[in-house]
Amino acid sequence: MTTTTIPVRRGKRRFKPMQVFSILLLLLGLFFLAWWILQLVMASPLQPVESGHHDFGVVLIDAPKSVVEHTFVLVNTSDEPVRILKTVPSCGCTWAGPGEPFLEPGQRMELPVTLSVKESHKLDSNIKVVLENHSPLVLWLSARGRMRDSLRHTPRSISIRRPSEGTLGIKQSNARLYVEGWGDARPPTPVFDAPEGLTIEFQGWRLTKQGVHRLGTPNLYEGEVLVKSTGAPPERTEIPVTMPDGQVTTLLVNGDAGFRGMGIDDKSWIPDVPDITFDPEVPVGEPDSD
Repeated sequence: MTTTTIPVRRGKRRFKPMQVFSILLLLLGLFFLAWWILQLVMASPLQPVESGHHDFGVVLIDAPKSVVEHTFVLVNTSDEPVRILKTVPSCGCTWAGPGEPFLEPGQRMELPVTLSVKESHKLDSNIKVVLENHSPLVLWLSARGRMRDSLRHTPRSISIRRPSEGTLGIKQSNARLYVEGWGDARPPTPVFDAPEGLTIEFQGWRLTKQGVHRLGTPNLYEGEVLVKSTGAPPERTEIPVTMPDGQVTTLLVNGDAGFRGMGIDDKSWIPDVPDITFDPEVPVGEPDSD
């Protein structure tokens, strides 16, 4: 009698869901442990006493810029002296003092810093404190800029002329207003202080650019203004335009628009050019310098 042995096939081992979860949890724990050890090894001996990040919050900007200040308090947490070589801001909008050249173990120092805010948007910057033979310390600054007065207009001067021999008179002219807006509501209607002989028709605000919450940018609105002459056109007249929140600009009628800086001191006009890009944070005619 012959006995035949039938081989038994063994299937591949399958892990149960709980085993897979346990393995993933173990790997994740090992990863964070390695990261923590690396942070300890690479950590700078110079550390902030409180926080290494300062948020200035909402900064109201008076053109061309507003400068805010803060002072970090730093301490040498090691058991040996450290030498500070330099401080390196991440951009031209940030300044930091040089700090103390040497710090003994446990010694503290104050590091003054400034941040220049020019635009209505979220601003993040950092300062690297470079040490000799040690890892640098990185300090962070952030702010949300907001123009205190964003109301602008174009053109600089509106022309309303009486007819002369061989020419046609211009009895009405258009201008455009621009303003920043925050939230979902449209800006309120501006108030025009029109002199005698002129009437103003405001066509309402139109959204031209949607703000981005992540970037901290505002909505941008444009409004058409129709200026009409009801009598003899004025020689040179200023029309103050005021928003309910106090923002103000000045429309000029029959003024000298040939050269910038002549006559009216109002700096809130922007050039009337095709496909204009409204940039309310940059005053026209003034250099953009730190």
